[in-house]
Amino acid sequence: MRILLTNDDGINAEGIQSLNKKLSKRHEIYIIAPDRERSACSNIFTMRDEIKIIKTTDNTYSINGYPADCVSLGLHSGLIPEVDLVVSGINHGPNLGDDVHFSGTVAGARTAVIFGKPGIAISANTQHRPSVYFDQMSDFLLDFLEKDFPLKGEYLNINYPDLPGEQVMGTMYTFLSKRLYIDSYRVREQISESEFTMLLEGKIETRHETNSDSDALNRGFISITPLTINTTDYSSLPDIKKN
Repeated sequence: MRILLTNDDGINAEGIQSLNKKLSKRHEIYIIAPDRERSACSNIFTMRDEIKIIKTTDNTYSINGYPADCVSLGLHSGLIPEVDLVVSGINHGPNLGDDVHFSGTVAGARTAVIFGKPGIAISANTQHRPSVYFDQMSDFLLDFLEKDFPLKGEYLNINYPDLPGEQVMGTMYTFLSKRLYIDSYRVREQISESEFTMLLEGKIETRHETNSDSDALNRGFISITPLTINTTDYSSLPDIKKN
């Protein structure tokens, strides 16, 4: 299988390098990833500016854009052969519940599905740091692809506990939990009377509903959440039946 790898932590991040090392044992791997961290960028596209591309190896490209740019380039530019699957990650931190709307990692998988390719986002339950278990997570995904590919139009959001293998309880198919973002801003620099900078602060609280992604992760399970592109609220359209 031909697989495109991308992420939002940057081309040199340990997570994507682990995926490349492990998945390339059985698959043909190509990498197109941002040249720097692009966390929480969601589906940003570079529309009118040029994208700088640096080829670092025969199968690896670094760009000054975003994960969605990486996927679009991989599928539409001719830089690489046609791929069967896009894998985004391994992210250095979980993507749970409402995080999927902000996450650049999840956006990589979502962009693949928008353009007709299956996508998988995979994240580690760490706090903005690499995991010593990245290779274990990559081995899991390698085996998972043998059993569960191809997908049927949806994309998957996988969150993996930051635990040694013997402490991982197994896999659970889950639904998205609810994340509560308690945001605040503080002035960081007063440049002049009318110009200043502000810095986002705050914390995230999570409702750990039974069998949600966060509940599974807290109990030591690998959370696998199937997602879809269509966000229509059909319950508000009582006279229209979903085809």
